[in-house]
Amino acid sequence: MEFRKVLAIATLTFTTQTIAMVQTAPVSGFARSFIMGTEIANATITILETGEKIKTDKHGKFGPINYPIGKPITLQLEKWEYRTTQTGTFIVPKEGLNGPYNNITFQVPSIESYYLLSAIVGASEDPNSCHVAATITAYHKTLDDDPQGEADATVTLSARLPAPAFYFDIFQSGPLKGKTNPFTKGLKKTSEDGGLLIFNLPPQDRLYTISAEKAGVMFTQAQFWCRKGAFINLSPPQGPMVLK
Repeated sequence: MEFRKVLAIATLTFTTQTIAMVQTAPVSGFARSFIMGTEIANATITILETGEKIKTDKHGKFGPINYPIGKPITLQLEKWEYRTTQTGTFIVPKEGLNGPYNNITFQVPSIESYYLLSAIVGASEDPNSCHVAATITAYHKTLDDDPQGEADATVTLSARLPAPAFYFDIFQSGPLKGKTNPFTKGLKKTSEDGGLLIFNLPPQDRLYTISAEKAGVMFTQAQFWCRKGAFINLSPPQGPMVLK
């Protein structure tokens, strides 16, 4: 047999065996709009570590995809009329990221609502920075719960905040009862909504770590990749969450 054919077969065999040796786990999730929770269908999701692109289905769901165990994964969602939104960065565990309390979710504002929200908050965006939203989540809550936040918690970050975090209030009555209320200013801690915004974080090579503090309560931590101009939303269940 010709040497080049032998080499090609050997290379193919080695590659196949190498791929087979990589252990993977399922990763899935869904995308919904902020504030109303509309399913975002046919959106493009990019795995930033690999460049691979996938789509959400007609109900805004994606996956499961098989991803190497122990490797980091960061997703970014793009769709016309929505603010491009990035998730946190997660190390895929052996059980995967595939259940209601550990999947990856997107909570994505429309372009219009994003800039309206920025104006209400009074933020002046630096295009060279990243901007982060997060929900400090109560124990065993997901985006299907309304509200889902842990009240009276303060956000902590692995770097000094450029300005105090903006904490969201919650509507107590009316058609938006249980939904995010961005009009109350000056809150120093989370409401039952659990939501907050941090604008103008400087990009850096290492990941930022975000957690929360509340007397007598322990929280998980989350990490995110701050890239120039990125909007990152650490939505439940992948933001800081109360530990049992």
